[in-house]
Amino acid sequence: MQRRAASRGCTAVRLAAEMPASFVAFDVLQAGGRLLLKEPYAVRRARLERLFTEDAVAPPWLLCRATDDVRVAQEWLTTWTRQPGVEGLVIKGRAQHYLPGVRGWYKVRRRDTTEAVIGAITRTLAAQESATGPLRHTRHLAAGRRSGHPVAAGP
Repeated sequence: MQRRAASRGCTAVRLAAEMPASFVAFDVLQAGGRLLLKEPYAVRRARLERLFTEDAVAPPWLLCRATDDVRVAQEWLTTWTRQPGVEGLVIKGRAQHYLPGVRGWYKVRRRDTTEAVIGAITRTLAAQESATGPLRHTRHLAAGRRSGHPVAAGP
């Protein structure tokens, strides 16, 4: 998605075809003009499921799977998290209300991921040039931006 967001014109159209995006819904906070924040998660989840069935919501919109069965959740944790981009499971209480600005759910991670921007100064100190970019799986810096005037980090 990050590559698509930074693209324009023909490149954006090509990347959208090559890497289609999906929206995975796991909760609904408003439906039919009615706020559902004070409803328990079980009511919100049932309303979300009805949106997908009654309103025939279809891809690229996807309904996140949910279960109350611990064995099913354990199986998901071991099989689904093998996929790139899936770190673990989110656990919510069925009676839980939505509290804006408060993290009221738990994330069980199978693996931790970290995003970072790596920077470097090339040439000599007298003729500095900086480069920033993502660290690829090959552990080589992919120059995303160059500047003749690097910005100092820290005090």
